Amino acid sequence: MTPEQALELIKSGEGQRVEFKKSFAEENEAIESLCAFANADGGTVLIGVTDDGEAVSVSQGKNTVENFARVVRDHTEPKLAPLIESITVHDNSVVRATVQEHRKGELFYAFNRPFIRVGKTNQVMTPSEQRARLLEGELDWSEERDRPVFEVSTRGVSRLENAFEPSLKIMQASGDRVPDIEWRFRGPRFPFDGWRQAEGARLQGTGISHVFDLSLPPAQDDLVREDEMGLEIRFYWHRKWRREVHRWRITRSVLPQKVLWDVGGKVLPPIRCDEKE
Repeated sequence: MTPEQALELIKSGEGQRVEFKKSFAEENEAIESLCAFANADGGTVLIGVTDDGEAVSVSQGKNTVENFARVVRDHTEPKLAPLIESITVHDNSVVRATVQEHRKGELFYAFNRPFIRVGKTNQVMTPSEQRARLLEGELDWSEERDRPVFEVSTRGVSRLENAFEPSLKIMQASGDRVPDIEWRFRGPRFPFDGWRQAEGARLQGTGISHVFDLSLPPAQDDLVREDEMGLEIRFYWHRKWRREVHRWRITRSVLPQKVLWDVGGKVLPPIRCDEKE
């Protein structure tokens, strides 16, 4: 986000997708707002801005942004990994933390309570609202007994100033064996670059990696969010092309001397999207 974009966001005032916090003394309230945004339409918390929309600067040490990202993860479940960065607005240092909206069946908790954004307020969801949200995630396809099941793990990540090179490994865990699969990285920060093929019998020895320029603005992806990385696998089975997307949360921390990208160790539930015959 540029200083000009941040200034426009401040001018728009607090609302359904924007919250101001004067300092990190309001850290817990900021985490509740991020949870509420994630359970609603997504949104941004700006730390270093008063309720009246005045940028007053926030004190930052060497690891302030990194520590805030850790605290957010420590007090949310599933773990939230907002995009966090420092921005200078009229010579004032402001920290921006942004989360995307939830998916069907996804429900976030902060300090063991499920907040949701309603206008300018964070409200705790009722038990009936929580049940309704979780039921949204019921799969609308019939799982077939012998369907091939794949596991994807990270071998490592090369972290560069404006680039990101994940190295992954695919393994078929169960189900009918398939002769080969196709794969590609995807996500707003990992644009499609064509399908690549791997032989089923050689999957465990096949390394999957690619360098992505993360200095470019995010694109659009209907399955993978801006704060995630996805690996899409497809294979032909029972007269249909089957597709599944394995996802990881990624974080971006802007430090005084560099930008640090990282990927979470916990894989998010895969998304299956089989194609019609």
